[in-house]
Amino acid sequence: MKNVKNIIMPTDFSKLSLSAFELVKQISELINAEIHVIHVVEPNPPLIAMKSYNIDEEELKSNYIEQTRVELERIVDELRDETDSEIKSVLLTGIDFEEIVKYAASLHRPYESESLIVIATHGRTGLMHTLMGSVAEKVIRHSKCPVLVVPHNPD
Repeated sequence: MKNVKNIIMPTDFSKLSLSAFELVKQISELINAEIHVIHVVEPNPPLIAMKSYNIDEEELKSNYIEQTRVELERIVDELRDETDSEIKSVLLTGIDFEEIVKYAASLHRPYESESLIVIATHGRTGLMHTLMGSVAEKVIRHSKCPVLVVPHNPD
C-alpha cells in the first residue's frame, strides 16, 4: 500500500457514488495520496432535445460536456473543503469501465507508484443486476491495479 500514490474515485454524481469519499479521504490522508475524482461521459449522450429545439448535434454534445464539467468541478470543490489531500477532477469520454481502467493504468509508474480504485456499488443482484450491469464489477474484472469496493449502505 505504500506505493499507492493515486486514489481514483469514479462518480456518476449520485449520492451513492460520492459515499465512497469518506473512505477515500481517510486512505489518502493516511498514505499521502492524490485523489482523482473521475467522471466518464458517454460518447453519444442522449440527444432527445436536439429535434425539439432545432439544435445542432455537435453543439448539443458540447453543451452537455460543458455542463458535466461544471458539475464535476462543483462537486470536487466541495470535496476539497473536506480534506487536505490534493484532489484532481478528471472528465473523460468513452465507455465508463474502460476509461476508468485506462486512466488508472496511465498513472502507474513501475516501482514508483500504483493506483487504487475506490468505487461504490449499488449491490444489486438478480434481474436488476442483469438489466443494468455493474460498472464496479467490470472495473474489478479488467483492472490491473487494486480495486476497493464500497458497498451500498442504506443509512
